Amino acid sequence: MCGIAGVWRKRDPIGSGDLADVACMMQALAHRGPDDHDSWNNARLALGHRRLAIIDPSPAAREPMLTASGDGVLCYNGEVYNYRALRKELEAEGLTFRSVSDTEVVLQALHRWGPEKAVPLFDGMFAFAYFDARDNALWLARDRLGIKPMSVAETEGRLLFASEDKAILACADFPRRVDTRELTLRLAWQSRDSSYSVFEGIERLPPAGLWKIGDDGIEKHRYWHVLDVLKTERIAGDRVSDAEHMATLQTLLQQSVELHCIADTSLAAACSGGVDSGLITALAKNFRPEMHAYVVDPKLGTSEAEDAERTGRHVGVDLRRVPVDQDRFFALWPRAVWHLETDGWHASHAGLLALAEQCRTDGVKVLLTGEGSDELFGGYKWQASTMRLWRQPWLPRLFQSKARRDRKFAQLRRAPFRNSVGRGSPWDRNIAQRALSPELNFLQTKLFDRLEGVSPLDDRAFLASCFYDLYSHLQDLLHRHDRLSMAASVELRVPFLENRLIDFAIHLPRRHKYRGGTGKWLLKQVAETHLPRQNIRAAKNGFQMSEAFSAGTQGLLRGGLLRDAMKWSSSEVEDLTEMAKRQEPSRLRLVGMEILLRLYLGGETPESLTEALHREAAKAR
Repeated sequence: MCGIAGVWRKRDPIGSGDLADVACMMQALAHRGPDDHDSWNNARLALGHRRLAIIDPSPAAREPMLTASGDGVLCYNGEVYNYRALRKELEAEGLTFRSVSDTEVVLQALHRWGPEKAVPLFDGMFAFAYFDARDNALWLARDRLGIKPMSVAETEGRLLFASEDKAILACADFPRRVDTRELTLRLAWQSRDSSYSVFEGIERLPPAGLWKIGDDGIEKHRYWHVLDVLKTERIAGDRVSDAEHMATLQTLLQQSVELHCIADTSLAAACSGGVDSGLITALAKNFRPEMHAYVVDPKLGTSEAEDAERTGRHVGVDLRRVPVDQDRFFALWPRAVWHLETDGWHASHAGLLALAEQCRTDGVKVLLTGEGSDELFGGYKWQASTMRLWRQPWLPRLFQSKARRDRKFAQLRRAPFRNSVGRGSPWDRNIAQRALSPELNFLQTKLFDRLEGVSPLDDRAFLASCFYDLYSHLQDLLHRHDRLSMAASVELRVPFLENRLIDFAIHLPRRHKYRGGTGKWLLKQVAETHLPRQNIRAAKNGFQMSEAFSAGTQGLLRGGLLRDAMKWSSSEVEDLTEMAKRQEPSRLRLVGMEILLRLYLGGETPESLTEALHREAAKAR
């Protein structure tokens, strides 16, 4: 897990200004790789790398890494967990290795097989820049679901790329402006964080992005998408018994967790009281008997620490509580926003940063979590509620004409999920989809249509909703987890998002995901043999932190930068401030956006904003 920085010259050769920019970018990414750093350049390209040493911490694995011939260069962030199997294939073709790192395997695979063949074979989380001097081509790539980040900015003479937006913003003469459309989309609760930047002129590689940069410009490809790989006949024709599916899932989970436990450093787990992180913790214990786990323990409102301790006792893992009170929350919130590069719209962001910092204090570099399970196995309430949209009582169906049924189907198809944007009239819906986020909102219909052949229709809508969450809700989670864990130089791994597990899960019928009012039905059957039954049967709560943490902070909106960016009048600001006082989600989103603008445009520090939060909270009491 590391930080990447680079400058690609379109015409003129790399100069001293480019090298200085790469040095500034590396400094901005120091938190992603405190263990080592290095740089490389030729006439066209300059690369910088910050290293967090986890697999093969020796100097032999230093990056940027070159092939023995010197005509292949790699700058890489993440882990490819099946590197040992890939290495055997490459050795069988006559290649030799000078390190035991996954980095060298990735480099050799790219150079030997070419990125278009090699990248789909990588099983892991990664973003990289690979230069092939044989055809003077630069390749940028990101893993299939976007676990690891890559930001890009194209100027008149250069292409800048880095692991985080703030590195690009550190380049000389790069304008520091926010995109008001992106501000609007975030205030409208659109899922944007993983693939879209709030800063003007910066874009991000999408999940499974594979871009080739050469003399003719940028060729943008996508090597994986659910729409492309889904085989509906596997779902519709599934006749496998519950017991067989349970055995397969158990095996796949064990194999994935074993791969994710590969590390030449200490490893721990984030363990809540829920099924997902608890199951990962239980399985990881088999491969890392010495490991311990963490749970965030808020000192306001409710805490899931007791449930997590029940899991810890059951699986034999020591659990360490990470306390967060309001003082700690105010100290963490601005820093979380700085690293997220977007508004801190959920109080749990501060909790995750506190957990990561405790890991680092304890010398832990790798943390396992349970993200991805709800999207793959059907664990969210809105997925289940989508089914009810499509169910019609049998009696009205008897008296409806075919034309009326067809009209009803067409209306539902355009907004097939309970949480679809614009669930009102077709006119309202079309306006919302065009004006807000068409690339995501039209994906809903595409996914529903792609599942043609799956019946009944409510099953089809449920599965489409799960797949949509891979590109919406999950993207926010992955962005949050990468930025906040790496803020403390900790690598966060997600064993549920392993290639074979993804393929298995997306081809499960609805009955194995949601049955008898129970989400993640199949996964919970597997969990029965590992976790306390009380935790498995408990209602899903998510990672909640009390609204009392941010109470009173809405006064920060008065006279601030968000008002100017959105062109709100004084009376509108007062109305929004009053709304933020009453509604915690609005308060976190609006105040978080104000903090973002003050940090990146106003030149304020996280420390000064912590003081401002204290002042506003004190005035509101």
